[in-house]
Amino acid sequence: QIYSSELENEFGNFEDWLCVFPLHRGKANEDGNEDEHYVGKYKGSFYVYPTEEAVTEPKVSQGIPRNRPIKVLVRVYIVKATNLSPADPNGKADPYVVVTVGKQQKDTKERYIPKQLNPVFGEVVELTVSFPMESELTVAIFDHDLVGSDDLIGETKIDLENRFYSKHRANCGVAAQYDL
Repeated sequence: QIYSSELENEFGNFEDWLCVFPLHRGKANEDGNEDEHYVGKYKGSFYVYPTEEAVTEPKVSQGIPRNRPIKVLVRVYIVKATNLSPADPNGKADPYVVVTVGKQQKDTKERYIPKQLNPVFGEVVELTVSFPMESELTVAIFDHDLVGSDDLIGETKIDLENRFYSKHRANCGVAAQYDL
């Protein structure tokens, strides 16, 4: 099945088992703005059972990750981008992709696509990641410039850990064949 929006929208941010809660320091301002006090996030789940049910049916520990880092292989298929913003004076862009997780970074700069706002990349990037330390994947599209620094066209961040622990992860693959 091909989805017409982000998979996070289709599957509730992959928070069917592992939920993300923002952590704030101190009290909220009078206007209720807590953004200034944001210090991180807590990932987990809360289960509340009646005492007798918790003793007879120990479902709590099923599917809980180990209490130590785990290494996973992340394979990112970069198929295409659509409707990119022009970054060059000619109304086009010379896009390439940069994939970052933690301190690892891979890019397709040497294979940028000249003068294109709807590029078909056809790339795959593999990274070895350790959960929970490296759980946020960033996919950014840059405009290649011959002079000066390259311009950021746009980026998205994907929570890999939520996808890994979600029951939907096995159902969100890429088809064996892809045709335009």
